[in-house]
Amino acid sequence: MGLRRLILHGGLQVHSKDKLLVMAFQRRMHALPFSDIQVTDTFWSNWQNKLIEVTLPAQYDQLIGTGRLENFIRTAKGGGEFQGLWFNDSDVYKFLEACAYALTIRKDQKLLGYIDEITELVSAAQADDGYINTYIQLKFPNLRFRNLHMMHEMYCGGHLIEAGVAVQQCLGDERLLNVGIRFADHLSTVFGPEKRQGYCGHEEIELALIRLSEATENSKYRELARWMVESRGQGNSPFVAELADQEATAMWPHGSPFEVNGKYVPEYSQDHAPIREHTKVVGHAVRAMYLYIAAAELASGENDSALEEALERAWNNLVHRRMYVTGGIGPSASNEGFTTDFDLPNLSAYAETCASCGLVFWGQKMLELTGNSDYAEVTERALFNGVLSGISISGDQYFYANPLESRGTHKRTPWFTCACCPPNIARLIGSISQYVASIDEEGLYLHIPVGIQAKFTVSGEPVTIEVESDYPWSGKFKVNFKASKSLKFKLRIRIPEWSEEMETELPGAEEPADYDSGYAVFDRVWKDGDSLTVDLGMEPKWIEADPRVRDNLGRIALLNGPLVYALEEHDLGVAPQLFSPNLDALPEVTKSKVLGGINVISIDGQCDTEFESDDLYLPEGSTPSETRKAKFIPYFAWNNRGPNNMVVWVRRG
Repeated sequence: MGLRRLILHGGLQVHSKDKLLVMAFQRRMHALPFSDIQVTDTFWSNWQNKLIEVTLPAQYDQLIGTGRLENFIRTAKGGGEFQGLWFNDSDVYKFLEACAYALTIRKDQKLLGYIDEITELVSAAQADDGYINTYIQLKFPNLRFRNLHMMHEMYCGGHLIEAGVAVQQCLGDERLLNVGIRFADHLSTVFGPEKRQGYCGHEEIELALIRLSEATENSKYRELARWMVESRGQGNSPFVAELADQEATAMWPHGSPFEVNGKYVPEYSQDHAPIREHTKVVGHAVRAMYLYIAAAELASGENDSALEEALERAWNNLVHRRMYVTGGIGPSASNEGFTTDFDLPNLSAYAETCASCGLVFWGQKMLELTGNSDYAEVTERALFNGVLSGISISGDQYFYANPLESRGTHKRTPWFTCACCPPNIARLIGSISQYVASIDEEGLYLHIPVGIQAKFTVSGEPVTIEVESDYPWSGKFKVNFKASKSLKFKLRIRIPEWSEEMETELPGAEEPADYDSGYAVFDRVWKDGDSLTVDLGMEPKWIEADPRVRDNLGRIALLNGPLVYALEEHDLGVAPQLFSPNLDALPEVTKSKVLGGINVISIDGQCDTEFESDDLYLPEGSTPSETRKAKFIPYFAWNNRGPNNMVVWVRRG
């Protein structure tokens, strides 16, 4: 990690950033309510405006056009054909959750109309006993919960619950929440201690039940979630019996990823070991993230050190062995997930958008659990790169997989048959305020210096913090304090890993900031009008990979602050695989008018020249080269001008 310097009015403070020496501390931080924090900076405001004006209306049209809403109508009427994939209900619920978050940004009658219409459809489709899943209700009404490993009944129900909680918290509307409560109550009559052994093949219900428990202040939902998390991996898996049940497997007759050559593969759904024995991230990447989110919530609520240690082991394996530089996770398309340590191919990288969303969700929970900025580092990396690459700058085109190299065949699309990613990105963009700042009993954390206006109380007195920022294009920002009286509290500013030197200016301050777990801590009496100026010293830098990542041997990648940069043929004029930078040349950062006003990094280098030859193999030195200036763009912005060649890891000069 090296050393990082913190400078306060000229006084040099040197602090070790070696996280092996930093002890995690228990401080129950949490996000501010949506009503108390607003995003104000240009970068994220642009994304959120597009969410309201373009993304969500386009997604609604897709829900109509693909029959997802019609499935609820037919279910309410008591019959009809089911359209689409068996878990399509979940896309509707995630869409509703995204609409709820978007309406905290600004009121929009169209979005309110979506919520009203769909809530009525969902309510009408729910069975009298609380069960709801349009696929099962229309196709297999007598086989509820018969095929837990494939049918996603609890997964869909979990997204229903999350949407209901979001709509209630953001809008005060309890209609959808009541549908979710009825489903959870029905679930608790079927599964649990002294009842049926079972959990979903795709985790989600666990974290949703915990959210429901907090929203309703009813511990029974949390206990059911705990039982499911603890039951998984204990042996005697219910999935094994289902795989031998011909009637259950006939519900999905096309084969199962849970079984290879007639043998059950427990790793696919993290069913291989009890949660406290996990040492590596395995199996389907999104499923793993959702399981660990729930486990982190459970560990936090009960100060469960054994569970926390298991989560830290899994996290360290992911971050130090199995994560792309973009925050993408899960290199394999065959299992939509993990393979082996250091297996991170670029061209065939799967790196599902939903998996990066899941990593952001899990990272935030680990940050709240430990207070350690390492988790904020990864959350930020995944957010600005692995997540945002999944949606076009126009707001209506998507990636499912996010490779780190392309030969011109990868392209964006307005929707997918399996459309889990578009509404997942939408709900994350809508709720971005929940990931940039937190509070605890001592004060406020600024994890990511996004421009915000945040309100909270200190000793019962109201405080407003305003952050003025042009992040991620600049590492300079200002934190303004507003209150009717002077108040003492701690303001923690995260020092990013990439920041070699953080300079701060706070007029009137007599003491330098302290350093704690990756944060500069300003513990002082704040007066109305106080203003803290911070410069993180953002500069482009080249990095290399661990040599055990064989695909990146002899290659380097360009970073600037939280952003990973990529080189496209659109800007180079030839295939970027031919380019190698001149490492002695200083990169030049300029604001561009293309792609929504991104920062472009220009650097000189050499390009091999393609030429025709009668021979496939030639003597060394036969290939001519030429000097060429390359313009790198942020990875999230690639493929917005159509498919073309792209690389993140370029040849070392």
